[in-house]
Amino acid sequence: MPEAYVAPSSPLPATRPLIPEISVVMPAYNEEEVLPAALAEAVEVLEELCGCWEIIVVDDGSMDSTPKLLAAAGERDPRIRTVRHPANRGYGAALATGFGACRYQTLFYTDADAQFNLRDLVPAYPLLTDSDMVAGWRRNRQDPWMRKVASAVYNQLQAAVLGVRARDVDCAFKLFRRSFFGGVDGTGGVVLTSQGFLVDSELYARARRKGMRILQLPVEHRARLAGRSTIRPATVGRTLVQLFELAGILRAEDRRGA
Repeated sequence: MPEAYVAPSSPLPATRPLIPEISVVMPAYNEEEVLPAALAEAVEVLEELCGCWEIIVVDDGSMDSTPKLLAAAGERDPRIRTVRHPANRGYGAALATGFGACRYQTLFYTDADAQFNLRDLVPAYPLLTDSDMVAGWRRNRQDPWMRKVASAVYNQLQAAVLGVRARDVDCAFKLFRRSFFGGVDGTGGVVLTSQGFLVDSELYARARRKGMRILQLPVEHRARLAGRSTIRPATVGRTLVQLFELAGILRAEDRRGA
């Protein structure tokens, strides 16, 4: 079971960056309305907290002006990199692509909708000293009540099916050691198979099976500035089907000793 938040030790001296290096992955699908603000805020915070950083935006087949906005952002700052899927492949596929493109030893992902405050990396980063993954949970979550109820039900369901005990499994604020996804040869770490929104549950489930340590902490959550979520009733239905399929895959892997 993931452990509760533990207050970090004293901050580093002001002359040293809190985070020596970090790769930030942002999946994006039709986020033209909010993407400029999300990138501007991320750059401001990363400049303040990090020695070396990069933002990898995975454009998951956007059909609006997201690709043009990303091209312009990359021209202004080459540390903002874009990887594009020609067609929409899903949230999990976007994350897997992004993690595979990361260069630095600390990995972080969040959404491209500016609903999370990246300054919460200040309490989160020191927790990596004693863990493999640091996962946020949304304090005072700013979503419609129906979305919050559905999320609470899903948390309980995936806990029963996969054995994952997480306070807020789908919170898009997660920080990792690079070794979480394997060594330099790509072995020994978590390998993701989920293409859609089930990916967060898979992260927890596979980490638990490998004996990895996960810490959770509260993070700020904000209402969307613009745009809208891509989660639809059909998405929920597919995720539930995939939940039971993943449970079967994990049981088969356990039998094989994979």
